[in-house]
Amino acid sequence: MNNLGNVLLSAHVAFATLIVACFFMTLVLDDDELHRYAMNKAIRVSVIITILTLMGYSLYKLVSGSGVISINVIFFGIEGLSLLTLLLYYLELKGFSLSFKENKKMGEFLTTVSIIISILTTISMLFEFKLFANPTGIIRYDVLILLINFLVLPLEVPFFPNRNKILSRDAYKKEHKELKKTFNIFTVIYIIFMLLGIIYIIYSRFN
Repeated sequence: MNNLGNVLLSAHVAFATLIVACFFMTLVLDDDELHRYAMNKAIRVSVIITILTLMGYSLYKLVSGSGVISINVIFFGIEGLSLLTLLLYYLELKGFSLSFKENKKMGEFLTTVSIIISILTTISMLFEFKLFANPTGIIRYDVLILLINFLVLPLEVPFFPNRNKILSRDAYKKEHKELKKTFNIFTVIYIIFMLLGIIYIIYSRFN
């Protein structure tokens, strides 16, 4: 069984090497601007998908109580990144593009939901609610939700319009100032919640 496992692992390494070699060959070709644009867009999307997949698997292992990751998973990640990039690259050249449609209301809604989730999960972590306890895992469920929320939050940016293109310089400065003000308000509220929670925990443990 051990010999069979070594043979399968060697075959997996050879397959991954072949895929990566094809990926590198396509990546370093000195093509025109259209091909470079398609490759850059394909890499951006495939990197996001691959990293989210690997992070999801890693978080699953932590929740299940295991801190060991198989070397095959690393090869699967490399193969997935290479194959997905090549697939998206050729689809982009054929006119099939994967992109988000700008929707400011949707972006604001998702951002608000993410902020609420961050505050609620932080409160749960500070007070250690039993609802989110995970006796068999390495991390609690509220920690899992918070980490997933932080991973998804940057992906909400494409829903917002590109202000650099549609606004004048003065209008852009005004929008940037309002956005910064809103962000600062949410940051202050978040910090206040954390400080109150820490103070409560310290007070409850010494009384």
